[in-house]
This record gives sequence, C-alpha cells and structure tokens, in this order.
Amino acid sequence: MAEKVLLVRFILLYLFLLLLSACSSTRHAGRFYAKNLKKEIERSPVFANSFTGFTLFDPETGRMLCDINGNHQFTPASNTKILTLYTCLKVLGDSVPGIKWYTSEDTLFFRGIGDPTFLHPEFQAWQAVWTFLQTEKRALIHLTQMPDYQERFGPGWAWDDYPEAYSTEKNAMPAYGNVAIFEKEKGGKIKVISPPGLNDLTEIQEPGLKKAEWSRAETENLFYARYDTTYTDSIAFKVAIPLHMGKYGEPLFQGFSDLPFTSRSVPSYPAADWHTTYSLPVDTVYRRLMYQSDNFIAEQMLLVCAGVAFDTLQQPKIIRWMMDSVLQDLPQKPRWVDGSGLSRYNLNSPQNNVEVLRRLWTEFPHERILSYFPAGGQAGTIADFYKGPEGKPYVFAKSGSMSGVQCLSGYIVAKHGRVLIFSFMHNNFVGSGRPWRVEMQRILEQVWRGSSGKN
Repeated sequence: MAEKVLLVRFILLYLFLLLLSACSSTRHAGRFYAKNLKKEIERSPVFANSFTGFTLFDPETGRMLCDINGNHQFTPASNTKILTLYTCLKVLGDSVPGIKWYTSEDTLFFRGIGDPTFLHPEFQAWQAVWTFLQTEKRALIHLTQMPDYQERFGPGWAWDDYPEAYSTEKNAMPAYGNVAIFEKEKGGKIKVISPPGLNDLTEIQEPGLKKAEWSRAETENLFYARYDTTYTDSIAFKVAIPLHMGKYGEPLFQGFSDLPFTSRSVPSYPAADWHTTYSLPVDTVYRRLMYQSDNFIAEQMLLVCAGVAFDTLQQPKIIRWMMDSVLQDLPQKPRWVDGSGLSRYNLNSPQNNVEVLRRLWTEFPHERILSYFPAGGQAGTIADFYKGPEGKPYVFAKSGSMSGVQCLSGYIVAKHGRVLIFSFMHNNFVGSGRPWRVEMQRILEQVWRGSSGKN
C-alpha cells in the first residue's frame, strides 16, 4: 500500500514539474517576444533598407506579442490572396459552381459563372462540366453577355505584364486556364501541350518562339511570347503564354474543341429556371490558389463568389460587400481592388492580415486552414525556407512578392506548442528580395524558439 502511495506521489510530482517547465518555457518566450524581438527586427541591417512592418499575435490568449508599424498600409502583393481565400470560405459551399443552364424544348442554354477549372490541365481528373456538356443530347447554345472590355483585366495591372502567364484575362467561361502551353525537347520541334486544338490554328514560327498569332472568324485572338534565349536544337523548354479573348470574351473552347454548340451574345440573361452543375471540391482549388499563388485562380474564384452572392460576375461588388459587412471592423480600412494582388493599388496592413488569419483560425477547423497554406521546407512558394527541425515544418504562410515588395503572413507552430499568427511586410527596397526572405527566416526561427538563440 505504501509503495502505491509513493508511486502516485512520484507521478504527481513528475507531472507538476513538467507543467512548471512548460510554464517557464512559455514565460521565457513571452519575455523574448515583449523585450527582445522588437529590437532584433528594428536593428536588422537588411530591414533597414526597406519600410518594414511586423505583427505577432497569440490567438489562444488574445495578446499582441509584438507590433512594428503594424497599423501602416503596405503594398501586399499576393498576401491579397488571404482575403480572397477568406471570401471564398464565407461565400461558397463544398464545391465550385461550374455552369448555369436551363432547357427549352430541344435546346440546352448554358452560361459560364467564372469557374477556373474548366478544361484546365491541372484539373484533368475533375471535369464534371465537360462530361455533362459532352453527353448532352439536346442542342447546346452558350449565352454570353457583352462585357466591358476593361473588365478583362484588374485595376492597376501593369501593362508590361500583359504577355505573361501570371497575368491572364478574366472572363465568365475560361478554358484551359486561359493559357497556351508550349514545350520543346532537346533536338525536337516546338509542340503545343494545351489547348490541344491549337495545333490546327497556329503556325509556330522557327527559329525561336518569338511571336505567333492566329485569327478566328469575327474575332481577334492574339498571343505573344517573350522568349529571349537564342534558339538552338539543344535547348529544351516549357512555356505558358496567356490567350487573349476575342472582343466579346468568347469562350476559348469554341475554337479548340469538337464540341458542337453555338454562342449567342445577349444584353441580359433571360428569366428562366436555371440549374447549376458543379465542377470539383473547393479545397482542391484553394490549395492550388495558395500553394502556387495562382493569380488566374484567385481572380476567377472572386468572380465565382460574386456570381453566387449576387448573380453577377463583378469583383467590385463582392469586395464592397465583404468590406461593408464581414470585414467592416478590421483595425485599418484596406484598399482592396483585385483577387490576386497583381495591382499596386492594393494596400493593407500587418494588423489586418493577422486579424483575417485569426478569423480563419477561429471560424474553421485548424487542420483544414493549415492545409491551405504552403508548408515551410515542403511545398509551395516557401519550399526552400523554414525547413524546421528534423524536416518538420513550423511555418505555414502565404508569400507575396513583386518589385520592391516582400511579404509573408501566416501561422507559426512554436516550439513551446502554441500556434502564433504573424504578418511580415516589406516595401520600398531596391534589388532582389532574397536577402529579405533569408532575414525573415532568421527572425521567424527565433519566434519559433521563443528566444534569440544567443548565449
């Protein structure tokens, strides 16, 4: 009996010491965040060459652990996609709406609602809309509205991004990701990977993929390729080039597939008993959006949200609704103009990023939220950083970069066990962003440890 009592006392003492050790570790980390971390960032010789903002928050306690210029506005670049992801999660269900359609006698009328996955080469396993249209026995008529020409591009997008695959046009019925993919093996000829029907419409000029163009009846379709490397048979490459729509935004698959249908432009969609066919689970698209920082997916999914919420594919309308209702109490009022962050008109603060990340963390399952964000050392845009001890990632975050901009916002699974939310934003520097990425890794490693690591 006495031995059992001693054993119980020993176990209780051991558990008490473990708890005391954990509390001591947490207190030590708290002192570091409050006293030393701010100095580490402010004295950084790298960050001294930029305007830097940093906010660190503990969602468990609700404490702001560190804040440097957190209330200032920065160009966020692809950190804007955090707002887009949150909008999608608030508006959409578990599947992406693909098309809307109704029937009249022996005809099926359908219209696009922004779905970016239709015939997309990265989503070949999920083509429910394509299968639906292919197996339909009735005549098919695709309805389009004449869009404002400028709505194909986001406000503030740079003109010199026009020929780049990361700056594709927006439209109601995108296909193949709105890009053409060319590939060449060593010693081989240039061939079209996607869209498959492009081979029949385009004569690729050699030597080099300098410029190619084609035209289709009653429309103008042009694409241009920047290919600066001198062409030789020994070169192998794979390049994606944006496909530019015709004047009225006709769907690309009309010219690139054998699907028998007719397009009809209408001033407004008729009142009818519209049905929706869904394409694929939303989580698959969200991971592509965040891991690859896919601008095309971001822009189109914001259109999808507008279509679901208001039955109109107008990004400004869904952004205004988010700002006036869901996000009306952010610490600062951001300037939010597109889904991807391509525009320099966007302005947001580290405190706002942290608040949206906090809402994601509290409103949705933790594992699901972490699965959307690139994991340090493993996947996505931060695969080369934040590898963590024994290869276990400790940073799950969305990057954002353009000339003079480096941002990173997300979650840190700290050594003491808590999940912390952070936002690093750097603007107004000259040259490569790599020194900022390396310096952020050094600082975030200290955040993970809860100390500077110095003796």
